[in-house]
Amino acid sequence: MDVVASVTRTVNKKRDLFGAFYTASVKASVQDVIKLLKQSRCPLLLGIWGMAGIGKSTIAEAIYNQIGPYFEHKYLLDDVREVWNRDGGLVSFDGPVSLQEKLLSYRGIPTEIKIGTIESGKVILKEKLHNKRVLLVLDNVDKLEQLKSLCGNRDWFGPGSKIIITTRDRHLLKEHRVDHIYKLKELDESESIELFNLAAFNQATTSQERFGELSEQLVAYSRGLPLALKALGGFLYGKEVLEWKRVLTSLGRFSFPDQETLQVLETSFADLSGEEKQIFLDITCFFNGMDQNDVQQILNRSTQCSALLISLLEDKSLVTIDENNKLQMHGLLQAMARESSNKTDQVSVCASLSLSLSPSLSLSLYIYIYIYIYIYICVCVCVCLYVCMYEISLLTFHFLSTATTSKVSYCG
Repeated sequence: MDVVASVTRTVNKKRDLFGAFYTASVKASVQDVIKLLKQSRCPLLLGIWGMAGIGKSTIAEAIYNQIGPYFEHKYLLDDVREVWNRDGGLVSFDGPVSLQEKLLSYRGIPTEIKIGTIESGKVILKEKLHNKRVLLVLDNVDKLEQLKSLCGNRDWFGPGSKIIITTRDRHLLKEHRVDHIYKLKELDESESIELFNLAAFNQATTSQERFGELSEQLVAYSRGLPLALKALGGFLYGKEVLEWKRVLTSLGRFSFPDQETLQVLETSFADLSGEEKQIFLDITCFFNGMDQNDVQQILNRSTQCSALLISLLEDKSLVTIDENNKLQMHGLLQAMARESSNKTDQVSVCASLSLSLSPSLSLSLYIYIYIYIYIYICVCVCVCLYVCMYEISLLTFHFLSTATTSKVSYCG
Protein backbone atom coordinates (compact mmCIF):
# COMPACT_ATOMS: atom_id res chain seq x y z
CA MET A 1 0.00 0.00 0.00
CA ASP A 2 1.31 3.47 -0.89
CA VAL A 3 1.07 5.29 2.45
CA VAL A 4 1.86 8.69 0.92
CA ALA A 5 -0.95 8.28 -1.63
CA SER A 6 -3.34 7.22 1.12
CA VAL A 7 -2.58 10.29 3.20
CA THR A 8 -2.92 12.48 0.09
CA ARG A 9 -6.40 11.14 -0.68
CA THR A 10 -7.55 11.66 2.92
CA VAL A 11 -6.31 15.25 3.10
CA ASN A 12 -7.73 16.14 -0.32
CA LYS A 13 -11.13 14.80 0.71
CA LYS A 14 -11.07 17.02 3.80
CA ARG A 15 -10.03 20.05 1.75
CA ASP A 16 -12.87 19.56 -0.71
CA LEU A 17 -15.32 19.88 2.18
CA PHE A 18 -13.76 23.15 3.34
CA GLY A 19 -12.95 24.73 -0.03
CA ALA A 20 -16.51 24.38 -1.31
CA PHE A 21 -17.74 26.46 1.64
CA TYR A 22 -15.69 29.65 1.54
CA THR A 23 -14.56 30.18 -2.01
CA ALA A 24 -14.58 34.00 -1.70
CA SER A 25 -12.15 33.91 1.21
CA VAL A 26 -9.92 31.42 -0.56
CA LYS A 27 -9.76 33.58 -3.70
CA ALA A 28 -8.79 36.71 -1.76
CA SER A 29 -6.02 34.95 0.16
CA VAL A 30 -4.79 33.15 -2.95
CA GLN A 31 -4.38 36.44 -4.82
CA ASP A 32 -2.57 38.02 -1.86
CA VAL A 33 -0.06 35.17 -1.73
CA ILE A 34 0.47 35.11 -5.51
CA LYS A 35 1.34 38.82 -5.41
CA LEU A 36 4.04 38.03 -2.85
CA LEU A 37 5.35 35.15 -4.98
CA LYS A 38 5.77 37.48 -7.96
CA GLN A 39 8.10 39.85 -6.11
CA SER A 40 11.28 37.98 -6.98
CA ARG A 41 12.69 35.88 -9.82
CA CYS A 42 15.11 34.24 -7.44
CA PRO A 43 14.06 31.09 -5.56
CA LEU A 44 11.50 32.35 -3.05
CA LEU A 45 10.31 30.75 0.20
CA LEU A 46 6.91 31.74 1.57
CA GLY A 47 5.20 30.53 4.74
CA ILE A 48 1.44 30.41 5.31
CA TRP A 49 0.89 30.57 9.06
CA GLY A 50 -2.17 30.14 11.28
CA MET A 51 -3.83 27.94 13.88
CA ALA A 52 -5.10 24.46 13.09
CA GLY A 53 -8.29 24.35 11.06
CA ILE A 54 -8.08 27.88 9.66
CA GLY A 55 -7.64 26.72 6.05
CA LYS A 56 -3.89 26.85 5.35
CA SER A 57 -3.89 23.63 3.32
CA THR A 58 -6.87 24.77 1.26
CA ILE A 59 -5.16 28.05 0.36
CA ALA A 60 -1.90 26.32 -0.53
CA GLU A 61 -3.62 23.78 -2.78
CA ALA A 62 -5.63 26.51 -4.51
CA ILE A 63 -2.38 28.38 -5.25
CA TYR A 64 -0.77 25.17 -6.49
CA ASN A 65 -3.67 24.52 -8.86
CA GLN A 66 -3.67 28.09 -10.16
CA ILE A 67 0.04 28.59 -10.87
CA GLY A 68 1.05 24.94 -11.26
CA PRO A 69 0.51 24.84 -15.04
CA TYR A 70 3.37 27.36 -15.42
CA PHE A 71 5.89 24.97 -13.83
CA GLU A 72 7.27 21.83 -15.44
CA HIS A 73 8.48 20.54 -12.08
CA LYS A 74 5.82 20.82 -9.38
CA TYR A 75 5.28 18.93 -6.16
CA LEU A 76 2.55 19.00 -3.52
CA LEU A 77 3.54 17.10 -0.38
CA ASP A 78 0.43 16.65 1.75
CA ASP A 79 0.61 16.57 5.54
CA VAL A 80 4.38 16.39 5.88
CA ARG A 81 4.07 15.94 9.65
CA GLU A 82 1.95 12.81 9.25
CA VAL A 83 4.10 11.16 6.58
CA TRP A 84 7.36 12.12 8.30
CA ASN A 85 6.39 10.29 11.49
CA ARG A 86 4.68 7.30 9.87
CA ASP A 87 6.25 3.97 9.06
CA GLY A 88 2.98 2.10 8.66
CA GLY A 89 4.61 -0.99 10.16
CA LEU A 90 6.38 -1.56 6.87
CA VAL A 91 10.10 -2.25 6.94
CA SER A 92 10.48 -0.84 3.43
CA PHE A 93 8.75 2.47 4.20
CA ASP A 94 10.69 5.39 5.62
CA GLY A 95 8.62 8.60 5.93
CA PRO A 96 11.35 11.23 5.45
CA VAL A 97 13.08 9.35 2.63
CA SER A 98 9.77 8.70 0.85
CA LEU A 99 9.10 12.46 0.83
CA GLN A 100 12.55 13.15 -0.60
CA GLU A 101 12.05 10.53 -3.31
CA LYS A 102 8.74 12.12 -4.27
CA LEU A 103 10.66 15.32 -5.12
CA LEU A 104 12.66 13.31 -7.66
CA SER A 105 9.56 12.17 -9.56
CA TYR A 106 8.63 13.77 -12.90
CA ARG A 107 5.04 14.49 -13.89
CA GLY A 108 3.81 11.96 -11.35
CA ILE A 109 6.13 9.17 -12.55
CA PRO A 110 8.07 7.77 -9.55
CA THR A 111 11.83 8.00 -9.67
CA GLU A 112 14.01 4.93 -9.96
CA ILE A 113 16.59 6.57 -7.72
CA LYS A 114 16.58 5.06 -4.24
CA ILE A 115 17.66 7.26 -1.35
CA GLY A 116 19.40 5.47 1.50
CA THR A 117 19.42 8.09 4.23
CA ILE A 118 18.10 11.60 4.85
CA GLU A 119 21.58 13.09 4.57
CA SER A 120 22.31 11.42 1.24
CA GLY A 121 18.86 12.56 0.09
CA LYS A 122 19.81 16.19 0.71
CA VAL A 123 22.83 15.84 -1.58
CA ILE A 124 20.80 14.14 -4.30
CA LEU A 125 17.98 16.71 -4.18
CA LYS A 126 20.37 19.63 -4.52
CA GLU A 127 22.15 17.93 -7.43
CA LYS A 128 18.92 17.13 -9.31
CA LEU A 129 16.92 20.31 -8.66
CA HIS A 130 19.46 23.14 -8.63
CA ASN A 131 18.94 24.00 -12.31
CA LYS A 132 15.18 23.40 -12.42
CA ARG A 133 12.35 25.91 -11.95
CA VAL A 134 10.33 24.23 -9.22
CA LEU A 135 6.97 24.78 -7.53
CA LEU A 136 6.98 23.02 -4.18
CA VAL A 137 4.22 23.00 -1.54
CA LEU A 138 5.08 21.54 1.87
CA ASP A 139 1.86 21.15 3.82
CA ASN A 140 1.64 20.99 7.63
CA VAL A 141 5.32 21.22 8.54
CA ASP A 142 6.10 21.15 12.26
CA LYS A 143 9.87 20.62 12.53
CA LEU A 144 12.87 22.53 11.23
CA GLU A 145 14.47 19.19 10.33
CA GLN A 146 11.71 18.65 7.75
CA LEU A 147 12.51 21.93 6.02
CA LYS A 148 16.24 21.27 6.06
CA SER A 149 15.67 17.86 4.48
CA LEU A 150 13.16 18.90 1.81
CA CYS A 151 14.16 22.49 0.92
CA GLY A 152 17.49 23.04 2.63
CA ASN A 153 18.22 26.45 1.15
CA ARG A 154 17.61 28.51 -1.96
CA ASP A 155 20.56 27.18 -3.95
CA TRP A 156 18.87 23.79 -4.06
CA PHE A 157 16.50 25.22 -6.70
CA GLY A 158 16.78 27.03 -10.00
CA PRO A 159 15.76 30.65 -10.75
CA GLY A 160 12.04 31.36 -10.51
CA SER A 161 11.35 28.51 -8.08
CA LYS A 162 8.60 28.99 -5.50
CA ILE A 163 8.45 27.07 -2.22
CA ILE A 164 5.27 27.38 -0.14
CA ILE A 165 5.20 26.09 3.44
CA THR A 166 2.10 25.77 5.63
CA THR A 167 2.59 25.54 9.38
CA ARG A 168 1.13 26.42 12.76
CA ASP A 169 4.57 27.54 13.99
CA ARG A 170 5.79 30.99 12.93
CA HIS A 171 9.09 30.55 14.80
CA LEU A 172 9.94 27.62 12.53
CA LEU A 173 9.53 29.87 9.47
CA LYS A 174 11.73 32.52 11.04
CA GLU A 175 14.45 29.96 11.78
CA HIS A 176 14.42 28.79 8.17
CA ARG A 177 14.63 32.42 7.03
CA VAL A 178 11.70 32.41 4.62
CA ASP A 179 11.16 35.52 2.50
CA HIS A 180 7.54 36.14 3.50
CA ILE A 181 5.19 34.98 6.25
CA TYR A 182 1.51 35.24 5.32
CA LYS A 183 -0.81 35.17 8.34
CA LEU A 184 -4.10 33.58 7.39
CA LYS A 185 -7.11 35.42 8.81
CA GLU A 186 -10.36 34.04 10.16
CA LEU A 187 -13.56 34.14 8.12
CA ASP A 188 -15.69 37.24 8.39
CA GLU A 189 -19.18 37.08 9.89
CA SER A 190 -21.11 36.54 6.65
CA GLU A 191 -18.83 33.70 5.51
CA SER A 192 -18.95 32.16 8.99
CA ILE A 193 -22.74 32.12 8.93
CA GLU A 194 -22.76 30.63 5.43
CA LEU A 195 -20.31 27.88 6.36
CA PHE A 196 -22.20 27.02 9.55
CA ASN A 197 -25.57 26.94 7.76
CA LEU A 198 -24.22 24.71 5.02
CA ALA A 199 -22.98 22.25 7.62
CA ALA A 200 -26.04 22.45 9.90
CA PHE A 201 -28.88 22.82 7.37
CA ASN A 202 -27.23 21.82 4.06
CA GLN A 203 -27.97 25.28 2.64
CA ALA A 204 -26.31 28.71 2.83
CA THR A 205 -29.30 30.39 4.51
CA THR A 206 -32.05 29.11 6.81
CA SER A 207 -35.63 30.26 7.30
CA GLN A 208 -36.00 28.36 10.58
CA GLU A 209 -36.39 31.19 13.08
CA ARG A 210 -36.24 28.91 16.11
CA PHE A 211 -32.57 28.27 15.34
CA GLY A 212 -31.69 31.89 14.52
CA GLU A 213 -30.41 33.12 17.88
CA LEU A 214 -28.75 29.79 18.69
CA SER A 215 -26.94 29.85 15.34
CA GLU A 216 -25.64 33.35 16.04
CA GLN A 217 -24.25 32.27 19.42
CA LEU A 218 -22.54 29.22 17.92
CA VAL A 219 -21.04 31.30 15.10
CA ALA A 220 -19.82 33.85 17.66
CA TYR A 221 -18.15 31.05 19.66
CA SER A 222 -16.39 29.77 16.51
CA ARG A 223 -14.80 33.20 15.88
CA GLY A 224 -14.38 32.62 12.16
CA LEU A 225 -12.51 29.32 12.47
CA PRO A 226 -13.67 26.99 9.66
CA LEU A 227 -12.80 23.86 11.66
CA ALA A 228 -15.09 24.88 14.54
CA LEU A 229 -17.90 26.09 12.28
CA LYS A 230 -18.00 22.91 10.23
CA ALA A 231 -17.64 20.62 13.26
CA LEU A 232 -20.44 22.31 15.23
CA GLY A 233 -22.73 22.56 12.22
CA GLY A 234 -22.15 18.94 11.27
CA PHE A 235 -22.70 17.72 14.82
CA LEU A 236 -26.03 19.59 15.12
CA TYR A 237 -27.32 18.62 11.67
CA GLY A 238 -30.84 17.22 12.03
CA LYS A 239 -31.00 17.76 15.80
CA GLU A 240 -33.74 19.55 17.73
CA VAL A 241 -33.51 22.91 19.53
CA LEU A 242 -33.06 21.25 22.93
CA GLU A 243 -29.86 19.55 21.75
CA TRP A 244 -28.58 22.86 20.36
CA LYS A 245 -29.08 24.45 23.78
CA ARG A 246 -27.25 21.58 25.48
CA VAL A 247 -24.28 22.06 23.15
CA LEU A 248 -24.19 25.79 23.92
CA THR A 249 -24.20 25.02 27.63
CA SER A 250 -21.35 22.52 27.23
CA LEU A 251 -19.33 25.07 25.22
CA GLY A 252 -19.69 27.47 28.15
CA ARG A 253 -18.00 24.81 30.25
CA PHE A 254 -15.24 24.40 27.67
CA SER A 255 -16.50 21.00 26.59
CA PHE A 256 -16.58 20.49 22.81
CA PRO A 257 -18.93 17.80 21.44
CA ASP A 258 -16.73 16.57 18.58
CA GLN A 259 -13.68 14.70 19.90
CA GLU A 260 -12.11 14.27 16.46
CA THR A 261 -11.88 18.04 16.14
CA LEU A 262 -10.09 18.30 19.48
CA GLN A 263 -7.63 15.62 18.41
CA VAL A 264 -6.58 17.83 15.49
CA LEU A 265 -5.57 20.49 18.03
CA GLU A 266 -4.07 18.18 20.65
CA THR A 267 -0.94 17.66 18.57
CA SER A 268 -0.07 21.33 19.14
CA PHE A 269 -0.34 20.87 22.91
CA ALA A 270 1.56 17.57 22.91
CA ASP A 271 4.55 19.19 21.18
CA LEU A 272 4.96 21.87 23.86
CA SER A 273 7.72 21.74 26.47
CA GLY A 274 6.81 21.32 30.14
CA GLU A 275 7.09 25.06 30.86
CA GLU A 276 5.10 25.96 27.73
CA LYS A 277 2.32 23.55 28.74
CA GLN A 278 2.12 25.10 32.21
CA ILE A 279 1.94 28.65 30.87
CA PHE A 280 -0.64 27.56 28.29
CA LEU A 281 -2.82 26.02 31.04
CA ASP A 282 -2.34 29.08 33.27
CA ILE A 283 -3.62 31.35 30.49
CA THR A 284 -6.50 28.95 29.83
CA CYS A 285 -7.47 28.98 33.50
CA PHE A 286 -7.14 32.55 34.63
CA PHE A 287 -5.43 34.91 32.23
CA ASN A 288 -7.49 34.78 29.04
CA GLY A 289 -8.50 38.35 28.21
CA MET A 290 -5.99 39.93 30.64
CA ASP A 291 -3.34 42.49 29.79
CA GLN A 292 -0.13 40.79 28.71
CA ASN A 293 2.07 42.94 30.97
CA ASP A 294 -0.03 42.12 34.04
CA VAL A 295 0.13 38.41 33.23
CA GLN A 296 3.90 38.53 32.84
CA GLN A 297 4.25 40.31 36.18
CA ILE A 298 2.23 37.58 37.92
CA LEU A 299 3.95 34.68 36.16
CA ASN A 300 7.47 36.04 36.71
CA ARG A 301 7.07 35.33 40.44
CA SER A 302 7.25 31.60 39.74
CA THR A 303 8.39 31.20 36.11
CA GLN A 304 11.49 32.52 34.42
CA CYS A 305 11.26 34.08 30.96
CA SER A 306 7.45 34.23 30.92
CA ALA A 307 7.56 36.86 28.14
CA LEU A 308 9.56 34.45 25.94
CA LEU A 309 7.20 31.56 26.69
CA ILE A 310 4.13 33.64 25.83
CA SER A 311 5.84 34.73 22.61
CA LEU A 312 6.50 31.08 21.69
CA LEU A 313 2.84 30.21 22.34
CA GLU A 314 1.84 33.06 20.05
CA ASP A 315 4.23 31.78 17.37
CA LYS A 316 2.61 28.35 17.67
CA SER A 317 -0.87 29.84 17.11
CA LEU A 318 -2.07 28.91 20.60
CA VAL A 319 -2.62 32.46 21.90
CA THR A 320 -3.02 35.84 20.26
CA ILE A 321 -2.36 39.36 21.52
CA ASP A 322 -4.97 41.86 20.41
CA GLU A 323 -4.63 45.57 19.69
CA ASN A 324 -5.22 46.33 23.39
CA ASN A 325 -2.30 44.09 24.42
CA LYS A 326 -4.67 41.51 25.89
CA LEU A 327 -4.09 37.76 25.69
CA GLN A 328 -6.80 35.93 23.76
CA MET A 329 -7.36 32.21 23.29
CA HIS A 330 -9.93 30.52 21.08
CA GLY A 331 -12.66 28.61 22.92
CA LEU A 332 -11.80 25.51 20.91
CA LEU A 333 -8.24 25.62 22.27
CA GLN A 334 -9.60 25.98 25.79
CA ALA A 335 -11.76 22.90 25.26
CA MET A 336 -8.70 21.07 23.93
CA ALA A 337 -6.72 22.14 27.00
CA ARG A 338 -9.42 20.68 29.22
CA GLU A 339 -9.28 17.32 27.44
CA SER A 340 -5.47 17.27 27.32
CA SER A 341 -5.25 18.18 31.00
CA ASN A 342 -7.56 15.35 31.97
CA LYS A 343 -5.44 12.90 30.00
CA THR A 344 -2.09 14.05 31.39
CA ASP A 345 -3.12 14.91 34.97
CA GLN A 346 -2.02 18.51 34.43
CA VAL A 347 -5.40 19.89 35.44
CA SER A 348 -5.20 23.48 36.57
CA VAL A 349 -8.58 25.05 35.92
CA CYS A 350 -11.04 26.05 38.60
CA ALA A 351 -14.30 24.22 39.24
CA SER A 352 -16.32 26.89 37.45
CA LEU A 353 -14.64 25.71 34.27
CA SER A 354 -15.56 22.09 35.10
CA LEU A 355 -11.98 21.21 36.00
CA SER A 356 -10.62 20.25 39.41
CA LEU A 357 -8.04 22.39 41.17
CA SER A 358 -4.83 20.40 41.58
CA PRO A 359 -1.74 20.86 43.81
CA SER A 360 0.35 21.26 40.66
CA LEU A 361 -0.89 24.82 40.22
CA SER A 362 1.98 27.27 40.04
CA LEU A 363 2.57 29.67 42.91
CA SER A 364 1.50 32.54 40.70
CA LEU A 365 -2.00 31.15 40.38
CA TYR A 366 -2.36 30.73 44.14
CA ILE A 367 -1.26 34.33 44.66
CA TYR A 368 -3.73 35.43 42.03
CA ILE A 369 -6.54 33.51 43.77
CA TYR A 370 -5.61 34.84 47.22
CA ILE A 371 -5.63 38.43 46.00
CA TYR A 372 -9.15 38.04 44.70
CA ILE A 373 -10.29 36.27 47.90
CA TYR A 374 -8.77 39.08 49.96
CA ILE A 375 -10.53 41.73 47.89
CA TYR A 376 -13.80 39.80 48.14
CA ILE A 377 -13.52 39.56 51.93
CA CYS A 378 -12.71 43.27 52.22
CA VAL A 379 -15.74 44.16 50.14
CA CYS A 380 -17.96 41.88 52.23
CA VAL A 381 -16.67 43.44 55.48
CA CYS A 382 -17.27 46.95 54.16
CA VAL A 383 -20.80 46.04 53.10
CA CYS A 384 -21.50 44.51 56.53
CA LEU A 385 -20.16 47.59 58.31
CA TYR A 386 -22.25 49.84 56.10
CA VAL A 387 -25.38 47.82 56.82
CA CYS A 388 -24.68 47.85 60.57
CA MET A 389 -24.10 51.59 60.62
CA TYR A 390 -27.28 52.10 58.64
CA GLU A 391 -29.28 49.98 61.10
CA ILE A 392 -27.77 51.82 64.07
CA SER A 393 -28.62 55.19 62.53
CA LEU A 394 -32.22 54.05 61.99
CA LEU A 395 -32.53 52.87 65.59
CA THR A 396 -31.02 56.12 66.88
CA PHE A 397 -33.38 58.19 64.77
CA HIS A 398 -36.36 56.11 65.95
CA PHE A 399 -35.29 56.45 69.59
CA LEU A 400 -34.87 60.23 69.33
CA SER A 401 -38.21 60.61 67.53
CA THR A 402 -39.97 58.58 70.20
CA ALA A 403 -38.34 60.57 73.02
CA THR A 404 -39.28 63.89 71.40
CA THR A 405 -42.90 62.82 70.94
CA SER A 406 -43.16 61.68 74.56
CA LYS A 407 -41.75 64.97 75.82
CA VAL A 408 -44.23 67.03 73.78
CA SER A 409 -47.13 64.93 75.06
CA TYR A 410 -45.97 65.37 78.69
CA CYS A 411 -45.68 69.15 78.34
CA GLY A 412 -49.15 69.31 76.82
